[in-house]
This record gives sequence, C-alpha cells and structure tokens, in this order.
Amino acid sequence: MLGLILLAIGVVGFGLAAYWDLKTTEFPDWLPYSIILGALIVRGLFAFTSGDLSIIMNALVIGIGLLAFGYALYVLKQWGDGDAWLLGALGFLFPDTAGFVPMFETYLPFYYVQIFNFFFVAFIYLIIYSIAIGLKQPKIWKSFKKDLGKDSKPIAGLIIIFAVLVAGIAGYMNQIVGIPIDRMYNILLLPFVFAFLVLFIRYGKHIEQNLFRRQISVKDLRVGDVPVDDKWRVLDKTEITKLKKRRGKIWIKEGVRLAPVFIISMLISLFYGNLILVLFF
Repeated sequence: MLGLILLAIGVVGFGLAAYWDLKTTEFPDWLPYSIILGALIVRGLFAFTSGDLSIIMNALVIGIGLLAFGYALYVLKQWGDGDAWLLGALGFLFPDTAGFVPMFETYLPFYYVQIFNFFFVAFIYLIIYSIAIGLKQPKIWKSFKKDLGKDSKPIAGLIIIFAVLVAGIAGYMNQIVGIPIDRMYNILLLPFVFAFLVLFIRYGKHIEQNLFRRQISVKDLRVGDVPVDDKWRVLDKTEITKLKKRRGKIWIKEGVRLAPVFIISMLISLFYGNLILVLFF
C-alpha cells in the first residue's frame, strides 16, 4: 500500500511538472515542495503505524542527499533550482523500492539505480530533444554542417586515433589473452560510440549558441526568462520592471525542458531495474 500511494504522488507530481515544463518552459515552485511534503507525510504515517522509523529516516537521508547533489549542479549552472528540487523529490519518494520488485534485480542501493537511470534517460532525452529542435529549424543543420566543416580534419583525426587504439586493444586481448574477436563486440563498437559522442557534443554546442541564446529588447522580457552568464535563475516581475526602466537589450538563454525525465526514470527504476546491468552486462 505504501508503494502505491507514493507511486500515485510521483506520477501526479512529476507528470504535472513535465506537462507545465513542456508547455510553458517552467513549473511552479510549490510543485516539488508538494511532492516532498506528500512523501514525508505518507512515510511518516506508515513509520508511526508500523513502528519502523527507517521508513521515514531513509527518505530524509537520501532525499536531502539528492537535493544537495541537485543544488551542486545548479550552482555549477547545469540546470535550474526547480530541477534540483525534483531530483530531491525522487529521493524523498523512493529511497528504496517501497515494495516494488523491478524486472531486473540489482545489488546496488536503490538511490544509485535512481541516479544512474536518471542521467542515462536524460542523455537519451537530450539527444532526441536536440534533434527534434534541429528538425524544426532546418537552417540549423546547414549552419552546423558549415561549422563542422571548419574542423573536419582534426575531428576525423581524433576519431581515427581512437579507433586505432581500440583496434590495438582488441588485437592484444585476442592474441595475448586469447579472447575471441566475436566476443569483443562491445569493445569494437566503442569507435562508433566515440564518433557519435564527438559529433553530438559539437552539435549540442552549436544548438546552444544559435538557438538557446538570443538577444532581445528588455521591453520584450517576460516572467520565466533566464539571463545569460547567470545561474539558472528565472526573472520575476520585479526584476523585469527594473530592467525595463534601464531599457536597452539583454541576452537570455533557454534550456532543455528536463522535467519529463523525472517521471520516466522513476518508472523505469521501479518496474524495470538498473539500466546499466541490462544494457552492458
């Protein structure tokens, strides 16, 4: 029963965060607070009725830990403070599986599973999100191709060097260690993965510079805009009013709407298990 109630809180809370983030680029501050409060109330009641304080103590320890980790990423300008609170909410809700039995068992603490699954899903989500943005802006692909052409030789050289190193490692493991080549497909795929990562990182930077940053007149500012060269902090009505009095222009930035990742990774962790074990072992 505890797990089902917590799941309902998570689905509704993270679902609303995803909906508002995709629709308006932000969600209200009270939403992650409500998820955390709901999780603590429910866990507190079950801890009291069962006489098992670990039900709420685990949530406090893991939740505060993930919240601190999320805020560290916020200070490093990797995402907004709202995302930090949502990450903390994952820990307050599910520091453990709460009775759910994932399809693939893991011997790691559940919060490790939560963290890895979150960032793995975020990586895949970022790829899909960035490509989708590029498809909606055909000019971006042309400018990216032009930009990539300027450094095509160094990039190709880097990929070739990496491929040669991997081939050398595979040859050594085959000749010296005696591992058959057909059992080293994971290693042989590394050059393709490396090439994809190099190109995607370059594409991501191109998207950030050309789509996620733009200069606008201060008169066009709206609540929720984020100034460049600042922590991921949205402007409120008071700040916008002050800026409009100064007039001029301002650089603002947009980011990946990350809230959908929280509900996806939560469901994967509870019902599927540790993705690293499924994908790489």
